[in-house]
Amino acid sequence: MLAAIEWDKIGQLLWVAPVAGLAVAVSFAMLIAGLARADDCRRAGSGVAAAAYTALGALGGLAFVGVFVFGLDIIINK
Repeated sequence: MLAAIEWDKIGQLLWVAPVAGLAVAVSFAMLIAGLARADDCRRAGSGVAAAAYTALGALGGLAFVGVFVFGLDIIINK
């Protein structure tokens, strides 16, 4: 029974799952924080800072979508 277990796959899962979870959490946090701070800066009249935070939010959104699509690709192709 123990011979049927692929221990290398379990070992890989032990480091891949936390890294993937961290990538999702950080990218989504960048999206939310960037857009929220951009809104605050727009209200305060700081256009340059608002643009920078909007770019941060967009970068976080692209990273989140990329991580999501990469994860789906792995799930579908394995």
